[in-house]
Amino acid sequence: MPKQNAPAEAAARPHTLSLENRKTLTLTGVNEVTAFDEKQLILRTEAGQLTIDGEGLHVTALLLEEGRAAIDGQINALTYSRPGAGRKGLAGLLR
Repeated sequence: MPKQNAPAEAAARPHTLSLENRKTLTLTGVNEVTAFDEKQLILRTEAGQLTIDGEGLHVTALLLEEGRAAIDGQINALTYSRPGAGRKGLAGLLR
């Protein structure tokens, strides 16, 4: 009996980021929007968690099926962290 191969894992989508004049941010490789308000957005991407800090932030396009997002506003900082980073500390406080 021939050996069957396990199903291939879904290929990760490429993650790209384009920032124009600190006002318009376009992204690919977006998996989920974790939290958002006018001062901060937290996204789960193929490259890890991305925190976007700014002022007057608005999500102008969100196509999770395609992994794309667009954000307008004053972008002050972009910070990547490992998936799940920071959750351990919060979970410890809730025990």
